[in-house]
Amino acid sequence: MREVRYLSPTSLKTFYEDRTEFYLRYLAEERPPKIPQNQPMSIGAAFDARVKSHLVKNLRGDVDPSFEFQTLFENQVEPQNRDWAGPASEYVFNAYVKSGALADLMIELEQAVHEPRFEFTIEDRVSHANFDMAVPFLGKPDVYFVTKEGGQCIYDWKVNGFCGKRPTSPSKGYVMVRDGYSGAKESRGNGKAHKDAQIVVVDGLGVNIAHYLEDISTDWARQLAIYGWVLGEEIGSKFIVGIDQIVSKGLQEPWPLLRVASFRNRISESYQHKVFEEALAAWIAIQTGYIFDDLPREESDERCKLLDDYHKAFEGDTPNDKWFKETMRG
Repeated sequence: MREVRYLSPTSLKTFYEDRTEFYLRYLAEERPPKIPQNQPMSIGAAFDARVKSHLVKNLRGDVDPSFEFQTLFENQVEPQNRDWAGPASEYVFNAYVKSGALADLMIELEQAVHEPRFEFTIEDRVSHANFDMAVPFLGKPDVYFVTKEGGQCIYDWKVNGFCGKRPTSPSKGYVMVRDGYSGAKESRGNGKAHKDAQIVVVDGLGVNIAHYLEDISTDWARQLAIYGWVLGEEIGSKFIVGIDQIVSKGLQEPWPLLRVASFRNRISESYQHKVFEEALAAWIAIQTGYIFDDLPREESDERCKLLDDYHKAFEGDTPNDKWFKETMRG
């Protein structure tokens, strides 16, 4: 069994959704190859590169070489997707600009007491007074800044449904949804908050106090909670989290019409404690080697050994070997 140095939002999610996949991906002596990035994954990564490059250039007045679009693009988008994701992400970025969401984000970032931080990796051990053991986490926040009123803010972007044939509805609870197009029928609700949102100014920002982020998406809340902790926030504290979600109105030629839903929320104390307790249980399982804890220990160990040996029989480079390695996930 391989050593794991930390948990990330992705690995913690995988641990609870698919224990076999977690073992194969993070612990197996003979790991299967990484699953190739597909187009839906690549469009989010490519848009991420465009928006961060733009923000850094406009906020700093010059271009940090590490934030050049091409540098970020090649680091985040796999070669097989670049010809498609380059122009597609430019279209998404232009829709983001046209919607007004980028301009509003710039206004928020200009309230920062210090220069916002973009695309950085941070690792820390997180503990809670109720537990003896700390959990090491790794996070890669997209945007982090502190407002002049002292609000600590962590933001992220999501691109959903761009490659789908059917429309993707924005998640509930947005503080604003905007059309990212012109010349077509305006969407219902364009320029408005979600009907159930209650927006109050908190630390200089408009925050929906009617919904915690986990009410909107537990995946988003888990990810941003962990980012908050590794940035020094205490478990259960009231930092502000934000998501700009870009959604498709359905497949059209050549690209779908897009909308942008903006979320500004907090994560509840109870949900943060729940995530930490799950992370602690996962970390204990990893440290003790008792991975499949729904089985007796002996059966769990046998399953781990079986998974360690899965790919040893297909170590060659024949088409059969490659097919097995890419498709066999337990």
